[in-house]
Amino acid sequence: MDLLNDRSDGPRAVVFSPTPMGIFHQGLALQERGWLGTMAVDTYIDLARMPCTWLPDGRLKQVLAKRHYPPLDPRRIRTRPLPSAVVRAGCRVATSKTIRNRWVFWHNDQFDRWVASHLPGFGDLAFGYESASLHSFRRAKDLGLPCVLYQPIACPETAVPILAEEAERFPGLADSLRYDWFPEEEMARRREERELADAILCASTFTARSLVATGVPPAKIRVEPYGVDQTLFVPHPDKYPRFSVIWASSFTHTKGIGYLLDALARAPVPGLELVLAGYPFGDDPVAPYEDRVRVRRLGHVTRTELGAVMGRCHAHVFPTLLDGFGRNIIEAMAAGLPVITTPHGAGPDLIEDGVTGFIVPIRDPDALAAKLAWIYDHPAEASEMGERGRARIAMLTEGDYRRRFADRIGDVWQTTVRE
Repeated sequence: MDLLNDRSDGPRAVVFSPTPMGIFHQGLALQERGWLGTMAVDTYIDLARMPCTWLPDGRLKQVLAKRHYPPLDPRRIRTRPLPSAVVRAGCRVATSKTIRNRWVFWHNDQFDRWVASHLPGFGDLAFGYESASLHSFRRAKDLGLPCVLYQPIACPETAVPILAEEAERFPGLADSLRYDWFPEEEMARRREERELADAILCASTFTARSLVATGVPPAKIRVEPYGVDQTLFVPHPDKYPRFSVIWASSFTHTKGIGYLLDALARAPVPGLELVLAGYPFGDDPVAPYEDRVRVRRLGHVTRTELGAVMGRCHAHVFPTLLDGFGRNIIEAMAAGLPVITTPHGAGPDLIEDGVTGFIVPIRDPDALAAKLAWIYDHPAEASEMGERGRARIAMLTEGDYRRRFADRIGDVWQTTVRE
């Protein structure tokens, strides 16, 4: 049987993004239905093939594993690694964040043009990510193929005013902001992508509201929250000796790390330790606080390593200013931690305030400090909150997400085929 042509009644979709983001799970979702034509990404590392099989276990193999996903059929994967390598080199020598952003926008455009040039050979339904889908969607429309846009984070029209204010409030953290600057041609690109899309998928109500605010009809938007591997993220009975707050993301003020550091510098809990799993974006926003906040840096960690650490912490705080979902929220809930977050992500979709976690306003270090103090002062109640949080997301597994995602793509296919 030819696996590349075997499919059930449905699309032969091309799933594409210049960086992996969520397309490994999304590609697998369609592969499981027999609907995946091609997964297109800048780089994919097949660790099961030479010369990767020669590599010893270690940090290099762990880094490469981030571009490897064993369940995917490698025959369905197409890559274009050279432009990605050029962009990485350009970003390393860039003298400003604006130049780095322009490199990224150029890469998105070139990758998009490459996918467009291979339609319909890659697939008969185009599923692409914001900023990297315009040419592919135009080509798909010429061919009469349906288009689905993935909006991974709130639209720039929502993001830019919030983050511009942050740059004024905290100029020392401005270089760590992400998603805060777009030239007009990039804004126009994203507007046209939304217009061309037959449907737009996102992972949170917050992101959906940002789409509606730009004029996207609500009926065009589908919200599907991500799932979590609940075999990796589990409660751990052996907590760290110090009261530990975990941060599991890049160190960017877009995710509100400055407000967390401000709250922790007030010493709301005696002997508190901040456990950092991630890496700085731009200037390191954590370093100026290390004389006032006890910090343990883990650096890059695998999901397995993060799961082992997260369960041993006491709380997770994610005071994001702008997020499309916040996988760390659902991971911490699966690990049984009380979570403190804001409305600017998936927090309100997952958490009932005061019952399964806490929702606090953005830009409110006083509220963060007060909630941390409550968790420390009420360990039994905090533990029960974590248990309720874990129960709340028990059905949000990775397999469940793939099923729901494939259902949505099937709905779009059936609707457009009928038309």
